[in-house]
Amino acid sequence: MENMRIEFAPALMTRELAAYYLSMSVRELDLLKNQGHLTAYGEGKRIKFKRSDLDEYIEALPERHAR
Repeated sequence: MENMRIEFAPALMTRELAAYYLSMSVRELDLLKNQGHLTAYGEGKRIKFKRSDLDEYIEALPERHAR
C-alpha cells in the first residue's frame, strides 16, 4: 500500500488560515467578524474560527451565477 497524504482543514483555524480557507485577506475576515457575520473564539492574538462556522458562512453566500 502506498503512503497516502490526506490533507484537511482543522476544526479550529487561526485568523490567517481562516482567511485563506475563505479566499480572502485577514483584513476582510476581521471586517466580517466585526460586523457579526463570523464568530471568533478566544482572546487577543489567540482567536480561532470554527471550520463549521466558516462552512456555514460559505453556504449562506448567494450564488454568483443564478440560472
